[in-house]
Amino acid sequence: MKTYKIIPLPLCTIELDMAVLTYRFNYGKKIQVPVVAWYIEGADKRILVDTSANAKLATEFRGLPAEEIMSFENALGGLGVKPEDIDIVIQTHLQWDHCANTYKCKNARVLVQEEELRFAFAPHPILAPTYEKSLFKGLNFVVVKGSYEVAPGIELLFTPGHTPGCQSVVVNTAHGKAVITGFCCLKDNFGPPADAPEKLKEVTPVISPGIHINAQDGFESMLLVKGIADIPIPCHDPGYLKIKSIP
Repeated sequence: MKTYKIIPLPLCTIELDMAVLTYRFNYGKKIQVPVVAWYIEGADKRILVDTSANAKLATEFRGLPAEEIMSFENALGGLGVKPEDIDIVIQTHLQWDHCANTYKCKNARVLVQEEELRFAFAPHPILAPTYEKSLFKGLNFVVVKGSYEVAPGIELLFTPGHTPGCQSVVVNTAHGKAVITGFCCLKDNFGPPADAPEKLKEVTPVISPGIHINAQDGFESMLLVKGIADIPIPCHDPGYLKIKSIP
């Protein structure tokens, strides 16, 4: 099976209460989380998973304290790529911080789950503040439903809960299967709560994403990825501010 590398491209950081990402745990702990686009290196096509967003949008659209790291163009330029060179954008979902630069990839096919596209254009009020239609209106969507092979060794995995049509991306690497989570989470979500009593840890093998339309589905999607992934890649973990390549 063909193997690939995944290059994290963090464009900005936003300040959040940790409980925003770890449902019912870690209240009051402030963290800086990266907003990341992921480039899959080694494919026949130029493939991005999500396209991230900038600090200005985070502050103006969502009112979040944010700091810029680099522009989308400069991030891709470091790889010798321009936005118009991208062949495929895999949208894990269509919340603002995952798709703000997709319109710049003018020649790309944009892979999205059917349920996500439907929901994004008419979101439930619970999540409506996290969608901005102008960011994804008119994109060249390729609508999929459930699992889908993007290329040999790159597969879409339906992981609802965070949003109704959230998907994760399974990538075959030299060190096993890496899974880029579509749902917004940290490494802390993949185990029991660190400070919890032992009795609680026994019944909480993972922590559901804090932002969700369905907490139970989010929990099950966490378990699914934990079981599949040799290398789980929680998409907002601060560790990816320093990691240059996976593996």
